[in-house]
Amino acid sequence: MKSLKYIATFTAMALNSALAATTDPVGFVSVSVPANSDAVLAVPLNRAATFKGMIQSISGNTITVAGAPAWATAPAQFVQALPGQVETYAVQLASGTKEGMIAKIVSNTANSVTIQLDAGDDLTGVVAENADAIANNGDQIDIFPYWTPGSLLGTTLPAATEFLSFEGVGAGINKAATAVYGATGSSWEDGDTSEDVTYKPLQFGRAFILRNNGGTVINISMVGSVPMSASRIRLTTLGANQDQDLRIGYISPIPETVASLNIPAQAGDIIFGFNNAAIGKNKSASTTYAFDGVQWVNDETGDPLTATDKLQPGFGYVFRKFRTATPTSVVWQKLPSYLQ
Repeated sequence: MKSLKYIATFTAMALNSALAATTDPVGFVSVSVPANSDAVLAVPLNRAATFKGMIQSISGNTITVAGAPAWATAPAQFVQALPGQVETYAVQLASGTKEGMIAKIVSNTANSVTIQLDAGDDLTGVVAENADAIANNGDQIDIFPYWTPGSLLGTTLPAATEFLSFEGVGAGINKAATAVYGATGSSWEDGDTSEDVTYKPLQFGRAFILRNNGGTVINISMVGSVPMSASRIRLTTLGANQDQDLRIGYISPIPETVASLNIPAQAGDIIFGFNNAAIGKNKSASTTYAFDGVQWVNDETGDPLTATDKLQPGFGYVFRKFRTATPTSVVWQKLPSYLQ
């Protein structure tokens, strides 16, 4: 079981250390959105795990766990079925070579889950206990719900507050939001269809814009479980010979230096950061980091980044992948510094 090595000194997060022995510690990250302004945000925490256990066997995209968890099957415990079952669930690998990989659960039995993997992901190399008959050697998994607009932000933000989603964008840069959700004061709804999206699952590790259309500051505390596994994000270009903008957030509740994050970058890759305290909408980047083929540098000065150049918890970024002759996909996998 992983343990916290370096975390308690950060005032942005409170830990429930009494639970650390049996459950993941609890923390929070607070963010503010000025009046009549945008903030580029990302979720730095997970929702509390419903199950933690070991993989007993794998068949295709179905994972059977060790023991007898006796999950409900009618309806399926881990599949959203509105209005009664509002949550959508994910499996995260908590150990092994693909630690941090997350997949959506599409069905379950009393002791197994069938998952939908993201494009480019598979279960190759994931260890199951039955694979070599060695007891207690299977990779560990966590099962927890996806964040949703309602679980992340609540349902009482001022009406006309907007959540701009960039999930599933196409090839290219400077892409517009793919969906806009609006707060009603008691729920969230799709700005185009008026569909209730209070319980719509949000992708992990992706940034969004929270737009405050009111005249007062919105203060938010993102409360959840401290990640105890690697952050794993797939960086994919979608078009040949086109730069690609990806809205990302590093899943960690503490600041992490860019230079220490082992980002699988190539010359020409850029990270754009935004000043969430500044007034305005559709703001330009306030910081720009570029990879020169050897190291990350300040794009304005060309100077190597220092210990003060960090990705901040709760903040979102635009990662601009440099064009390649054919679309590419690389995995950025990094254990947070507080677990090292």
